[in-house]
Amino acid sequence: MEINHWISIASASIVATGWFVTGYLNRSKDVAQKRLDYRLTALEAFLPVWFTIQKHSAPFADPRFLDRLEDARSKFQLYGLQDEIGTMEQFVSAIEQGDLPGANAVLGKLVPLVRSRIRKELKIGN
Repeated sequence: MEINHWISIASASIVATGWFVTGYLNRSKDVAQKRLDYRLTALEAFLPVWFTIQKHSAPFADPRFLDRLEDARSKFQLYGLQDEIGTMEQFVSAIEQGDLPGANAVLGKLVPLVRSRIRKELKIGN
């Protein structure tokens, strides 16, 4: 084989390798973006619950409160990290038991956790 053939083979190998690496990197980026979208949706699902709690002294007076809480809980179960799921379950359990001081205590942990995770996911500074 002549040198021209070796150059052609090397060039084709480099192009094929670059094509596969680019495809792999693009796929990794797409998966990371989709993961970020789902994570942010899950974390943001808690915000309407929190806003309802802030607006009303008795959040159960708002007929949409339980629907919002159920939505947030299901998204935390699907897309949340272990500590987020545990904290959300503590909050829901306290609400189900009618333990307002307990719910407020867990809410004090959950709100900063959600806020910090949203900021972390979006790579926003302190």
